[in-house]
Amino acid sequence: MKFDPNFLKTLTVLYAEDDEHARNTLNSILLKIFKKVYLAEDGRQGLEYFKRNYQTIDVVISDINMPHLSGMEFLKGVREIKNEIPFIFTTAHQEKEFLLGAIELGVYHYANKPVNVKEIILKVQESCYIQYQMTLAKHNQKEAQSYLNVINQVAIVSKTDLFGDLTFVNDMFCEITGYSQDELIGKNHNIIKHSDTTNDLYKEMWETIRSGQKWSGKLKNKTKDGDVYFVSANILPIYDDFDSEITGYMAIQFLTTNEENEKMRYKAYIRQITLEQKKIEMELKRQIVGLENKLYNEDYIGLLEDSSSKATSQNKKLLKQTDYYEEIIKNLQKEKLDIQKAAKEHYFNLFEENKSLKIQTALLNEKTTQSDIDFEKQTHEIYRLSEQVKSQAKIILDLKVVIEHRENQLNKYELSNN
Repeated sequence: MKFDPNFLKTLTVLYAEDDEHARNTLNSILLKIFKKVYLAEDGRQGLEYFKRNYQTIDVVISDINMPHLSGMEFLKGVREIKNEIPFIFTTAHQEKEFLLGAIELGVYHYANKPVNVKEIILKVQESCYIQYQMTLAKHNQKEAQSYLNVINQVAIVSKTDLFGDLTFVNDMFCEITGYSQDELIGKNHNIIKHSDTTNDLYKEMWETIRSGQKWSGKLKNKTKDGDVYFVSANILPIYDDFDSEITGYMAIQFLTTNEENEKMRYKAYIRQITLEQKKIEMELKRQIVGLENKLYNEDYIGLLEDSSSKATSQNKKLLKQTDYYEEIIKNLQKEKLDIQKAAKEHYFNLFEENKSLKIQTALLNEKTTQSDIDFEKQTHEIYRLSEQVKSQAKIILDLKVVIEHRENQLNKYELSNN
């Protein structure tokens, strides 16, 4: 590992050493490299500094043999306050009992005196960088989990094996479908498939996800009671730890039932208005034909009157009656025009409403697309975090190997002394 001056300048060090010359010599170098250095003359003073400033201290460097409070006692006190902080010992002796006890308390490194400054600074950087990465990984995991919790609250989430048998369902899935988890786990996902959904659609979906791609689309499903609901679905393949083989599939679905029902209600409303308008037009035509026939019949009867006096009188009456019927016809025609006008206005209003609904639908589609993009980003971020966690696991494994190597060295040292 190379020196990273920028990273080192972010660190705060607590250095405890009872030897004044060694303390001042190393401290003069540490002050130039690190952000801040707390300098303690013995373990007791070092522990007091740590108690007051443990939230800002990143690493502790301490001698083992010190008055008032030994390095081991200092280490135990530090571990009671903050267990995960890196701790480095400097020592002029290889005390067996100290070494074994320090290993149990998680000492990161031993530096033999006289101290190799380059070695100890690199060890500080290495230990703090590991701690930083672990903290960052925990933070990212927590953040990723919070994202998953949000998705879990608003989406219908399920997992299946390679054959489509359910291995996980969230609470939203159970709430929407009406099934309990016990009724779903182990059952095939097509338990909620609606008969209206074509086999070709499911065939396309399976071909897509089995090839390692994400499938997106709308599905019509049914609940346990047979009720219909619509979803916008995103189905993703789940890979093993090596990202080499697909081990199952995850489905994240969002309800769109209200939108679909609104469209169907709107279409039904338009059909009903059209039928009512046709009925009104037919009734008006029938009334007009009836009036025209009535006028024709009464005129014919009037012409058959033999008496001229009666004919004149009858003609006057017929003229009045004709005027009366003509007035009725005019009123009916006006009423027809008013109805047609109102129907047209209603139609145009419905047309505008339909246009507005299309705009709203387009906006919803855009939001859905954006949600898909956001989900892709979140999925990518989760994948990236998983890679980081794997990397950290490898580092931890390497550290275990180093510790085992040190223990072997100690055993050899003990054997040689014996």
